[in-house]
Amino acid sequence: MTFAPLVLSWRLAPNASLAASRATDLALTFAGNAATLSPGDGGLRDALLALKDGADEARLTALAGGEKAAELYYYLAGMVSRGVLEASADRDGMPVVHLLPRSRAFDLPVPQTAPPKVALDRFAFLRRGERGAILQHPDATCDLLVEHDAAGDLILRLAAGSLDTTAADGVDLPLVSLLVALGFAGDASAVEEPSRRTWEFHDRLFQRAARAYDDLAPQGGTYRFIGDLPAPPALRRRHVGTSIDLLAPLAALSGGSLNEVMEKRRSWRVMADTPVSLEAVGELLHRVCRVTKVVPGTLEVPQDVMLRPYPSGGAIHELEFYLAVRACEGLAPGFYHYRSHEHSLTRIDGAETPAAEMLEDCASAWGQPGRPPQVLVVLASRLPRLAWKYAGIAYKISLMNAGVAIQSLSLVATDLGLAGSAAGAGNPELFARATGVSSWEETSIAEFGFGRPA
Repeated sequence: MTFAPLVLSWRLAPNASLAASRATDLALTFAGNAATLSPGDGGLRDALLALKDGADEARLTALAGGEKAAELYYYLAGMVSRGVLEASADRDGMPVVHLLPRSRAFDLPVPQTAPPKVALDRFAFLRRGERGAILQHPDATCDLLVEHDAAGDLILRLAAGSLDTTAADGVDLPLVSLLVALGFAGDASAVEEPSRRTWEFHDRLFQRAARAYDDLAPQGGTYRFIGDLPAPPALRRRHVGTSIDLLAPLAALSGGSLNEVMEKRRSWRVMADTPVSLEAVGELLHRVCRVTKVVPGTLEVPQDVMLRPYPSGGAIHELEFYLAVRACEGLAPGFYHYRSHEHSLTRIDGAETPAAEMLEDCASAWGQPGRPPQVLVVLASRLPRLAWKYAGIAYKISLMNAGVAIQSLSLVATDLGLAGSAAGAGNPELFARATGVSSWEETSIAEFGFGRPA
C-alpha cells in the first residue's frame, strides 16, 4: 500500500476572520480584537485572502508574486505570533492532521526522511481537547489535532512500540516523517542523552506549562472566569464538627532575632514522649497561618483577598491549614481544620483513621517508620481561588505559596523550641477521606510535622 504525500497548507484559525476593506486593505478580527492589514499590493492582498480557505505556500507565493515573497512571509509570521494562523496536513484534499501553533516561532516543518525504526517520543501524549483528539509534546512548537482515523491509529502504533519504516506495506511514511520533523516521534534506536533521561514526563510537562515561554498559551492574571463563574469565597465554609477556641499568644515564648533563628533552624524529626502543648500549637498557627484582614473585591481587583503573616500570590491565600494530631495536650487524636480568621480549630468527626495514616506516611517519608510527628500540619490548596484569576500558572503559584508557608512554619517552630520538618510526600486521597471534599475543590499539597523535641 502506497500513501500519497501530504500537502501542508496555511489557514486562518477558527477564531479569526479576514475580509476586504477598501482598495488594498484587509480587516482582521480575532479573539475579540481587530486589526487592519495594509499589504498595499493586489497580489499580496489576494494571497492573504486565500488563507480563509487554506492554501499551501506554493499557491500563496504564486498569488503574491515572487517579488513579494518576503513580505508574504512577514505577514504569515506576524499572524502566527498573534495566534490567528494554523496549518493543516492534507491528503487528497482532506485534512489528516491540523497543526495548531503553540510557539510564536512556529513554521511549517521541512520534510525529512524517517529513521528505519521510529517510536513515539516518551514526552508526547494524546488527549481530548476542545476540538477533538490532540497530540501534544511539552517541547513541540505546535499541537496536532487528529482529523483522520488513520492518523490516530498510527499514533497508537508508534506509542505501542517501534515501527519499521522499511516495511513495504502498511506504513504511512509521509505522516511518520511529519511526526519526526515536529518532534513527536524519533529514532527508536537512538540513545537518549543522559541529562534528558533524568527528566520524568510529568516534571517536563509541568515545567513547560508553568513557566513563561515565548508561546501562545495565555498565562498570568487574566481573570478568565470573570462573568462566567463566581469567584470562590475568601473564607472557606466551615467543616461540620466540634469547635475549639485557641488563645492568642500574649508574647512569643522565645524571641531570637531572625538571623539567629535562621542559623539555628534544622530539620528535627525526633519527638519526645511528652506531648506538645496546645499553647505552642496555637502560637505556631497564630504566628504563621492566621488571617489578619479580609479585603473585599473592587472593580480593579474583582475578588476578595486576604492578608496573612506570609506572602501569597495576588494576596488570594488559597491555602487552608489542617492538623493531624497524634499527641497534644488538650487535643484528642484526630483531624482538625484551622479557622484562620477566628484562630480556632474544628475537629472533623470520623477522620481519626485517615489522620493516623497521614502521620504514619509522614514517618515513612522521614525515613523513620513507626515514629511519626506529634502533630502534622497538612497544607491544602483551594485551587479554584487561584485559577479564577491566574491562567496557566495557578498550581505552580500554590506550590510556591506552600513553600513560603513551610519555611515560615519551620522558622517559627525553631523559635518556639519545637522539633519540626517538612515531609517530602503526602497522600491526597487520605485528605479527601478525612474531609469528604472533592479534590477538584480542595486538595492537600504539602505537609510539615512538628512536636516537642526529644
